[in-house]
Amino acid sequence: MLFPYVDKETPFVLSPESLDWYLSRGWYRMGGHIFTTHFLFFNDSPYSAVWIRQDLTVHTFSRSQRKLMRKNAKLFEIATGPRVIDEEREELYLRYADNFDGRLSPTIAESLEDFGDSTSIFNTWETTIRDKVSGKLVGISYFDLGDDSAASILGIYDPLLSSFSLGYYTMLLEMDFCRSRGVDYYYPGYVVPGYKRFDYKLRLGFNEYYDLRSESWLPYNREEIDVYGPVESQQRKLKDLASLLHPEGPAGTGLYIYPLFEAKLYDPSTDNYLAYPYFVPLGRDSENTLVLVTYDPSEEVFLVLHCSLVRNAMLSFKLSHLNESTESNYFTDLLQVEKLLLRGKSIEAIYGLLLQASQKANS
Repeated sequence: MLFPYVDKETPFVLSPESLDWYLSRGWYRMGGHIFTTHFLFFNDSPYSAVWIRQDLTVHTFSRSQRKLMRKNAKLFEIATGPRVIDEEREELYLRYADNFDGRLSPTIAESLEDFGDSTSIFNTWETTIRDKVSGKLVGISYFDLGDDSAASILGIYDPLLSSFSLGYYTMLLEMDFCRSRGVDYYYPGYVVPGYKRFDYKLRLGFNEYYDLRSESWLPYNREEIDVYGPVESQQRKLKDLASLLHPEGPAGTGLYIYPLFEAKLYDPSTDNYLAYPYFVPLGRDSENTLVLVTYDPSEEVFLVLHCSLVRNAMLSFKLSHLNESTESNYFTDLLQVEKLLLRGKSIEAIYGLLLQASQKANS
């Protein structure tokens, strides 16, 4: 069975202990679901999703963090309690969304898939920030509580007050509150090496990251991730293999980008969609089948897979924003893994196995 790099579940109930378990394995909330991914696609390129967390049992706020908290405490009233979604909060969300560079759900309720009817499986809390003089709501964040873990989900603030770092401030307040309740771990989501938009999370303190190879949490190490990160290792290993298979071309000839690796997020009922953003095609058996080689960064092994082309009109429509590139090295047909054909631990091993298979087929 292949490692589930992209997955989504919709449990009917989610105990605090179950949320802890999911978070500890690199899963996170998506609306009313819980999901994981280790690959992302931004600006027509794959990136690694590296899940991080803070160990609150050893965390201490830095001097600059304490300074920000003292400064803002003089200006704002802070409150933390069970989540509320009302007109006042939605109005702040709309002001925030109007100035947000990216895609957001139309409302808080739709973002959290929480419509106040007690059907949410998450124990969601909020931290609110109000101006001390006017009482106006200027910032709010939502976070989910487990038994010994918490996950920061959504932070919004008045864009006119961006100089007060209110989004970052609410995360510090969440951490402080969680620590006071005896929560051990605080999960702010993922960072994306090479894509700075999420780097603010690294300012929270001493971070741990989820290492796919050991399936454990290690001290955050960018140099290590640059070598062994999910996308970084895939790209490097397959580029080297492609150069062996296509020595006549420039480096990387034959290496394809597959932007539809996240298909299971849109159709979780099917387990075997191809979930790797890079592969080297080896040939077609027929019009609707493809043999390819990819690299599994968790097991650190090359895989030769027999895949079929999937005709799914609804899923293709949902993924249409990913397959608009005209680049020749993009493969934009939806693929489903039918069979694992070969495994090889090293480039030399998989290259030798491919040569043997080719010779056998031609004999």
